Amino acid sequence: MRKPHFMKNPVLFLFLLITASSLTILVFSFLRLPESPPVAGDYLSLRKLRYDLSDELGFFGKMMIEMLPEDLVFTAFVPSDEAFSRDLGLKLNNSRRIEDDGDNTYAVVSRIMSFAVVPYKVEEGDIGKDETASYESLSGFTLKIWKKRNGGGLVVNGVETVKMGLKRGKIVVHAMDGVIMDYDFAQSVDSSSPQDEDEP
Repeated sequence: MRKPHFMKNPVLFLFLLITASSLTILVFSFLRLPESPPVAGDYLSLRKLRYDLSDELGFFGKMMIEMLPEDLVFTAFVPSDEAFSRDLGLKLNNSRRIEDDGDNTYAVVSRIMSFAVVPYKVEEGDIGKDETASYESLSGFTLKIWKKRNGGGLVVNGVETVKMGLKRGKIVVHAMDGVIMDYDFAQSVDSSSPQDEDEP
């Protein structure tokens, strides 16, 4: 039985062996490359952005925004802390812990999110003067948006913005002085609100 040609030449055999080994190591190195760490400045600015957004929106607003993926474009019209408290009865205080009623709180906030978030970027510059733009929210609820007549800001279904242009990832966030919701949900919120015991 004849030996292959490269087996007769030890130099050629050694060259082929080294080449094959090098290629194998190279392939495995590429497959096991670690992810590049984030640049320190970018990481710090991202942390600062999230911190600032939480400060601006409060607990329930932050909860609402965290339900959305940061890498997709959305515009969220988030109720302010005062609006969550005044219109929905959601409060953070020591007498009633959120954990005790967590499921209901999450359900209410997620329902509001479905009414008040559109899968588009909507900023003040996108709405013309004396123009009313219509957008469909995630739940299919129609949002009518126009500019405030007395100064900057937007009005969404009659609810005015109090802070505009907050961002988290690709999400644009506008804080609202009220809650955007449909009539049926508003009625259910009113009917489930506890009545004062002093009332007859």
